[in-house]
Amino acid sequence: MKGIATMFIFLIFIISGCNTAELKVAEEQAKLSVIEQHTKHIGKVKILSVDLKRNSYLIKWENEENCEKGIDSVDGESGAIEMIEASIC
Repeated sequence: MKGIATMFIFLIFIISGCNTAELKVAEEQAKLSVIEQHTKHIGKVKILSVDLKRNSYLIKWENEENCEKGIDSVDGESGAIEMIEASIC
């Protein structure tokens, strides 16, 4: 009986430690950061999709007028942007 209680308490500690951290950067802030990062003198950046994976936003974007597109990762805690993929026609 004592072993079952110990395992139950251990399981609670494991589950509580696996919760994802609370995001400090909202999705809208992440999208605006990507738009600002890729906006140049030609065209406007359009967000195609946003996925949340491992406390980071994966944002797919494109600028049709200058033929650019890509995927950026925005850290949900710090807001740091990392280019994952980019292409120019």
